[in-house]
Amino acid sequence: MEEDCMETRIEEIARLLIDKLLAVRREENVMIIVDEDSEMRMARSLFNKSKSVGGNPIITIMPSNWHSHTTLPKPIQKSLEATDVVIGMTRRTAAPSYDPIVAKLLREKRIRYMSMVLRPLDNYINGAALADYDEVYKMAEKLADKMHGSRIKVVTSLGTNIEASIEGSKVIIEAGFATKPGESAAFSDGEVSYTPIEGTANGVVVVDGPIAYIGKPEKPVTLKVKEGRVIGVEGGREAEILRRMIEETVNLDNFAEFGIGVNRAARRNGYWQEEKKAWGNLHIALGDNIYYGGKVKCDKHMDLVIYNSTVTVDDKVILKEGKLLI
Repeated sequence: MEEDCMETRIEEIARLLIDKLLAVRREENVMIIVDEDSEMRMARSLFNKSKSVGGNPIITIMPSNWHSHTTLPKPIQKSLEATDVVIGMTRRTAAPSYDPIVAKLLREKRIRYMSMVLRPLDNYINGAALADYDEVYKMAEKLADKMHGSRIKVVTSLGTNIEASIEGSKVIIEAGFATKPGESAAFSDGEVSYTPIEGTANGVVVVDGPIAYIGKPEKPVTLKVKEGRVIGVEGGREAEILRRMIEETVNLDNFAEFGIGVNRAARRNGYWQEEKKAWGNLHIALGDNIYYGGKVKCDKHMDLVIYNSTVTVDDKVILKEGKLLI
Protein backbone atom coordinates (compact mmCIF):
# COMPACT_ATOMS: atom_id res chain seq x y z
CA MET A 1 0.00 0.00 0.00
CA GLU A 2 1.36 3.44 -0.97
CA GLU A 3 2.41 5.57 1.99
CA ASP A 4 -0.14 8.34 1.36
CA CYS A 5 -2.92 5.77 0.93
CA MET A 6 -1.84 4.03 4.14
CA GLU A 7 -1.94 7.27 6.14
CA THR A 8 -5.41 8.00 4.77
CA ARG A 9 -6.59 4.51 5.76
CA ILE A 10 -5.13 4.95 9.27
CA GLU A 11 -7.01 8.23 9.66
CA GLU A 12 -10.24 6.64 8.41
CA ILE A 13 -9.97 3.74 10.83
CA ALA A 14 -9.16 6.07 13.74
CA ARG A 15 -12.27 8.09 12.89
CA LEU A 16 -14.37 4.91 12.76
CA LEU A 17 -13.06 3.78 16.15
CA ILE A 18 -13.34 7.07 18.03
CA ASP A 19 -16.52 8.47 16.46
CA LYS A 20 -18.58 5.30 16.03
CA LEU A 21 -17.27 2.13 17.65
CA LEU A 22 -16.23 3.82 20.92
CA ALA A 23 -18.30 7.02 20.58
CA VAL A 24 -15.82 9.07 22.61
CA ARG A 25 -17.47 12.13 24.13
CA ARG A 26 -16.27 15.51 25.34
CA GLU A 27 -14.25 15.45 28.58
CA GLU A 28 -13.94 11.65 28.62
CA ASN A 29 -10.56 10.36 29.73
CA VAL A 30 -9.07 8.03 27.11
CA MET A 31 -6.06 5.80 27.88
CA ILE A 32 -4.18 4.22 24.97
CA ILE A 33 -1.87 1.48 26.30
CA VAL A 34 1.10 0.65 24.06
CA ASP A 35 4.51 -0.96 24.33
CA GLU A 36 7.78 -0.17 22.61
CA ASP A 37 6.84 -2.21 19.52
CA SER A 38 3.30 -0.92 19.05
CA GLU A 39 2.10 0.62 15.79
CA MET A 40 2.60 4.22 16.90
CA ARG A 41 1.12 5.75 13.75
CA MET A 42 -2.22 4.22 14.72
CA ALA A 43 -1.80 5.17 18.39
CA ARG A 44 -1.05 8.80 17.49
CA SER A 45 -4.01 8.91 15.13
CA LEU A 46 -6.33 7.61 17.86
CA PHE A 47 -4.84 10.17 20.27
CA ASN A 48 -5.39 13.05 17.85
CA LYS A 49 -8.90 11.98 16.94
CA SER A 50 -9.86 11.63 20.63
CA LYS A 51 -8.54 15.13 21.25
CA SER A 52 -10.44 16.54 18.27
CA VAL A 53 -13.79 15.39 19.70
CA GLY A 54 -13.05 16.97 23.09
CA GLY A 55 -11.69 13.92 24.90
CA ASN A 56 -8.67 13.88 27.21
CA PRO A 57 -6.37 11.21 25.74
CA ILE A 58 -3.08 9.91 27.10
CA ILE A 59 -0.66 7.33 25.69
CA THR A 60 1.05 5.14 28.28
CA ILE A 61 4.04 3.04 27.21
CA MET A 62 5.03 -0.23 28.91
CA PRO A 63 8.04 -2.46 28.18
CA SER A 64 7.80 -4.85 25.24
CA ASN A 65 9.40 -7.59 27.34
CA TRP A 66 6.69 -7.38 30.02
CA HIS A 67 6.46 -10.81 31.69
CA SER A 68 2.68 -11.34 31.71
CA HIS A 69 -0.02 -11.59 29.05
CA THR A 70 -2.81 -11.13 31.58
CA THR A 71 -1.61 -8.56 34.16
CA LEU A 72 -0.65 -4.92 33.57
CA PRO A 73 2.07 -3.01 35.48
CA LYS A 74 0.71 -1.60 38.72
CA PRO A 75 1.06 2.09 37.75
CA ILE A 76 -1.20 1.47 34.75
CA GLN A 77 -3.65 -0.52 36.87
CA LYS A 78 -3.92 2.44 39.28
CA SER A 79 -4.47 4.89 36.41
CA LEU A 80 -7.41 2.87 35.13
CA GLU A 81 -9.46 4.14 38.06
CA ALA A 82 -9.54 7.61 36.47
CA THR A 83 -10.25 6.42 32.93
CA ASP A 84 -13.47 6.23 30.92
CA VAL A 85 -12.22 4.61 27.71
CA VAL A 86 -9.31 2.14 27.50
CA ILE A 87 -7.66 1.10 24.23
CA GLY A 88 -5.13 -1.73 24.49
CA MET A 89 -2.58 -1.57 21.67
CA THR A 90 0.40 -3.50 23.02
CA ARG A 91 2.22 -5.53 20.35
CA ARG A 92 4.00 -8.10 22.55
CA THR A 93 1.53 -8.76 25.36
CA ALA A 94 -2.23 -9.20 25.70
CA ALA A 95 -2.17 -7.82 29.26
CA PRO A 96 -4.54 -4.87 28.63
CA SER A 97 -7.26 -7.27 27.43
CA TYR A 98 -7.06 -9.84 30.22
CA ASP A 99 -5.94 -7.78 33.22
CA PRO A 100 -8.15 -8.49 36.28
CA ILE A 101 -8.55 -4.77 37.07
CA VAL A 102 -9.81 -4.15 33.53
CA ALA A 103 -12.24 -7.06 33.98
CA LYS A 104 -13.38 -5.71 37.36
CA LEU A 105 -13.99 -2.18 36.05
CA LEU A 106 -15.91 -3.59 33.10
CA ARG A 107 -18.13 -5.65 35.43
CA GLU A 108 -18.73 -2.53 37.51
CA LYS A 109 -19.55 -0.57 34.32
CA ARG A 110 -16.92 2.07 35.03
CA ILE A 111 -14.99 1.81 31.76
CA ARG A 112 -15.42 0.60 28.20
CA TYR A 113 -12.61 -1.23 26.43
CA MET A 114 -11.26 -1.77 22.92
CA SER A 115 -8.72 -4.57 22.40
CA MET A 116 -6.17 -3.98 19.62
CA VAL A 117 -3.42 -6.08 21.19
CA LEU A 118 -0.91 -8.42 19.52
CA ARG A 119 -1.68 -7.06 16.05
CA PRO A 120 0.32 -5.64 13.15
CA LEU A 121 -0.82 -2.52 11.30
CA ASP A 122 -2.26 -4.69 8.51
CA ASN A 123 -4.89 -6.07 10.89
CA TYR A 124 -6.03 -2.54 11.75
CA ILE A 125 -6.48 -1.30 8.18
CA ASN A 126 -7.24 -4.29 5.92
CA GLY A 127 -9.38 -7.43 5.78
CA ALA A 128 -11.68 -7.72 8.79
CA ALA A 129 -11.09 -4.05 9.63
CA LEU A 130 -13.01 -3.01 6.50
CA ALA A 131 -16.21 -4.87 7.37
CA ASP A 132 -19.61 -3.24 7.75
CA TYR A 133 -19.63 -3.22 11.55
CA ASP A 134 -23.36 -2.61 11.79
CA GLU A 135 -23.79 -5.89 9.89
CA VAL A 136 -21.12 -7.65 12.00
CA TYR A 137 -22.90 -6.64 15.21
CA LYS A 138 -26.29 -7.69 13.81
CA MET A 139 -24.94 -11.16 12.95
CA ALA A 140 -23.28 -11.44 16.38
CA GLU A 141 -26.59 -10.72 18.11
CA LYS A 142 -28.33 -13.40 16.05
CA LEU A 143 -25.63 -15.94 16.85
CA ALA A 144 -25.62 -15.02 20.55
CA ASP A 145 -29.33 -15.87 20.76
CA LYS A 146 -28.56 -19.39 19.54
CA MET A 147 -25.54 -19.94 21.81
CA HIS A 148 -27.49 -19.88 25.06
CA GLY A 149 -27.98 -23.32 26.55
CA SER A 150 -26.68 -25.86 29.02
CA ARG A 151 -24.26 -27.94 26.95
CA ILE A 152 -22.04 -27.48 23.89
CA LYS A 153 -20.58 -30.13 21.59
CA VAL A 154 -18.02 -29.58 18.81
CA VAL A 155 -17.05 -32.15 16.17
CA THR A 156 -14.98 -32.05 12.95
CA SER A 157 -14.07 -34.54 10.24
CA LEU A 158 -10.43 -34.44 11.44
CA GLY A 159 -11.41 -35.93 14.80
CA THR A 160 -12.47 -33.09 17.09
CA ASN A 161 -15.11 -34.39 19.49
CA ILE A 162 -15.47 -32.39 22.69
CA GLU A 163 -18.34 -31.53 25.02
CA ALA A 164 -18.69 -29.18 27.98
CA SER A 165 -21.27 -27.62 30.26
CA ILE A 166 -22.14 -23.98 29.57
CA GLU A 167 -24.92 -23.78 32.15
CA GLY A 168 -24.87 -20.20 33.44
CA SER A 169 -21.97 -19.04 31.25
CA LYS A 170 -22.27 -15.46 30.02
CA VAL A 171 -22.47 -15.16 26.23
CA ILE A 172 -20.09 -12.39 25.20
CA ILE A 173 -20.51 -10.40 22.00
CA GLU A 174 -17.32 -8.84 20.64
CA ALA A 175 -18.36 -7.16 17.43
CA GLY A 176 -16.61 -3.81 17.27
CA PHE A 177 -18.93 -1.64 19.37
CA ALA A 178 -18.15 -0.52 22.94
CA THR A 179 -20.11 2.69 23.34
CA LYS A 180 -21.42 2.28 26.89
CA PRO A 181 -19.72 1.67 30.25
CA GLY A 182 -19.19 -2.05 30.79
CA GLU A 183 -18.96 -2.87 27.09
CA SER A 184 -15.85 -4.30 25.43
CA ALA A 185 -14.86 -5.04 21.86
CA ALA A 186 -11.82 -5.60 19.69
CA PHE A 187 -10.51 -4.27 16.40
CA SER A 188 -10.63 -5.80 13.99
CA ASP A 189 -13.55 -7.78 15.42
CA GLY A 190 -16.49 -10.13 15.06
CA GLU A 191 -17.07 -13.06 17.42
CA VAL A 192 -19.40 -14.52 20.04
CA SER A 193 -17.87 -16.55 22.85
CA TYR A 194 -18.04 -17.89 26.38
CA THR A 195 -16.08 -19.95 28.87
CA PRO A 196 -17.24 -23.50 29.63
CA ILE A 197 -17.90 -24.33 33.26
CA GLU A 198 -14.55 -25.24 34.80
CA GLY A 199 -13.81 -28.93 34.99
CA THR A 200 -16.53 -29.98 32.53
CA ALA A 201 -14.79 -30.06 29.13
CA ASN A 202 -13.98 -33.59 27.97
CA GLY A 203 -12.85 -35.01 24.65
CA VAL A 204 -10.44 -34.33 21.79
CA VAL A 205 -9.69 -31.17 19.83
CA VAL A 206 -7.81 -31.28 16.51
CA VAL A 207 -6.42 -27.83 15.66
CA ASP A 208 -5.78 -27.16 11.97
CA GLY A 209 -5.88 -23.36 12.02
CA PRO A 210 -3.43 -20.79 13.43
CA ILE A 211 -2.40 -20.87 17.09
CA ALA A 212 -1.67 -17.75 19.14
CA TYR A 213 2.06 -17.07 19.69
CA ILE A 214 2.96 -20.09 17.51
CA GLY A 215 1.42 -19.77 14.03
CA LYS A 216 -0.37 -22.13 11.70
CA PRO A 217 0.70 -25.74 12.26
CA GLU A 218 2.16 -27.72 9.37
CA LYS A 219 0.52 -30.79 10.88
CA PRO A 220 -2.73 -30.64 12.89
CA VAL A 221 -2.25 -30.47 16.66
CA THR A 222 -4.35 -32.84 18.76
CA LEU A 223 -5.33 -31.91 22.32
CA LYS A 224 -6.74 -34.45 24.74
CA VAL A 225 -8.95 -32.82 27.35
CA LYS A 226 -10.21 -34.35 30.59
CA GLU A 227 -12.25 -32.57 33.27
CA GLY A 228 -11.43 -29.16 31.83
CA ARG A 229 -7.68 -29.69 31.55
CA VAL A 230 -5.39 -30.57 28.63
CA ILE A 231 -3.75 -33.88 29.49
CA GLY A 232 -2.02 -34.56 26.17
CA VAL A 233 -0.71 -32.75 23.09
CA GLU A 234 0.23 -34.60 19.90
CA GLY A 235 1.40 -33.53 16.45
CA GLY A 236 4.48 -32.01 14.88
CA ARG A 237 6.82 -29.14 15.74
CA GLU A 238 4.00 -26.80 16.79
CA ALA A 239 2.60 -29.45 19.13
CA GLU A 240 5.96 -29.71 20.85
CA ILE A 241 6.10 -25.93 21.31
CA LEU A 242 2.58 -25.90 22.77
CA ARG A 243 3.33 -28.85 25.04
CA ARG A 244 6.37 -27.06 26.42
CA MET A 245 4.40 -23.84 26.97
CA ILE A 246 1.73 -25.76 28.91
CA GLU A 247 4.38 -27.44 31.04
CA GLU A 248 6.05 -24.10 31.84
CA THR A 249 2.95 -21.93 32.41
CA VAL A 250 0.70 -22.50 35.41
CA ASN A 251 -2.93 -23.08 34.37
CA LEU A 252 -2.28 -22.88 30.62
CA ASP A 253 -3.78 -26.37 30.49
CA ASN A 254 -7.17 -24.89 31.47
CA PHE A 255 -9.81 -25.14 28.73
CA ALA A 256 -10.94 -21.50 28.74
CA GLU A 257 -13.18 -20.60 25.79
CA PHE A 258 -15.35 -21.49 22.82
CA GLY A 259 -15.79 -18.70 20.23
CA ILE A 260 -17.31 -18.39 16.76
CA GLY A 261 -16.45 -15.72 14.17
CA VAL A 262 -19.05 -13.59 12.35
CA ASN A 263 -16.94 -11.20 10.23
CA ARG A 264 -17.39 -11.90 6.50
CA ALA A 265 -14.48 -9.61 5.56
CA ALA A 266 -11.93 -11.47 7.70
CA ARG A 267 -9.24 -13.23 5.66
CA ARG A 268 -7.94 -16.75 6.02
CA ASN A 269 -4.36 -15.47 6.06
CA GLY A 270 -2.71 -17.68 8.68
CA TYR A 271 -2.92 -14.99 11.38
CA TRP A 272 -4.93 -16.07 14.40
CA GLN A 273 -6.26 -12.63 15.36
CA GLU A 274 -7.83 -12.29 11.92
CA GLU A 275 -8.90 -15.90 11.37
CA LYS A 276 -10.66 -16.32 14.71
CA LYS A 277 -13.03 -13.50 13.69
CA ALA A 278 -13.77 -15.02 10.25
CA TRP A 279 -17.33 -16.05 9.37
CA GLY A 280 -17.95 -19.60 10.58
CA ASN A 281 -14.50 -20.22 12.06
CA LEU A 282 -14.49 -21.70 15.56
CA HIS A 283 -11.73 -21.10 18.05
CA ILE A 284 -11.02 -22.46 21.49
CA ALA A 285 -8.70 -20.96 24.07
CA LEU A 286 -6.45 -22.25 26.83
CA GLY A 287 -5.36 -20.54 30.03
CA ASP A 288 -6.89 -17.47 31.63
CA ASN A 289 -10.70 -17.16 31.70
CA ILE A 290 -11.17 -14.23 34.11
CA TYR A 291 -12.37 -11.89 31.33
CA TYR A 292 -15.13 -14.39 30.53
CA GLY A 293 -16.36 -14.57 34.10
CA GLY A 294 -14.34 -17.65 35.08
CA LYS A 295 -12.04 -18.17 38.05
CA VAL A 296 -8.80 -19.45 36.50
CA LYS A 297 -5.89 -16.98 36.43
CA CYS A 298 -3.03 -17.66 34.03
CA ASP A 299 -0.26 -15.54 32.51
CA LYS A 300 -1.62 -16.36 29.05
CA HIS A 301 -4.93 -16.59 27.21
CA MET A 302 -4.16 -18.61 24.08
CA ASP A 303 -6.50 -18.91 21.08
CA LEU A 304 -6.45 -21.85 18.64
CA VAL A 305 -8.49 -21.79 15.41
CA ILE A 306 -10.37 -24.85 14.10
CA TYR A 307 -11.84 -25.08 10.59
CA ASN A 308 -15.09 -26.65 9.36
CA SER A 309 -16.56 -27.34 12.78
CA THR A 310 -20.06 -28.53 13.59
CA VAL A 311 -21.32 -27.00 16.83
CA THR A 312 -24.39 -28.14 18.72
CA VAL A 313 -25.83 -26.29 21.72
CA ASP A 314 -28.26 -28.62 23.52
CA ASP A 315 -30.26 -29.95 20.53
CA LYS A 316 -29.61 -26.97 18.21
CA VAL A 317 -27.01 -27.15 15.43
CA ILE A 318 -25.71 -23.58 15.11
CA LEU A 319 -22.64 -24.24 12.96
CA LYS A 320 -22.46 -27.07 10.43
CA GLU A 321 -19.08 -27.87 8.87
CA GLY A 322 -18.06 -24.23 9.11
CA LYS A 323 -21.37 -22.78 7.88
CA LEU A 324 -23.31 -20.61 10.32
CA LEU A 325 -27.00 -21.42 10.56
CA ILE A 326 -28.32 -18.00 11.47
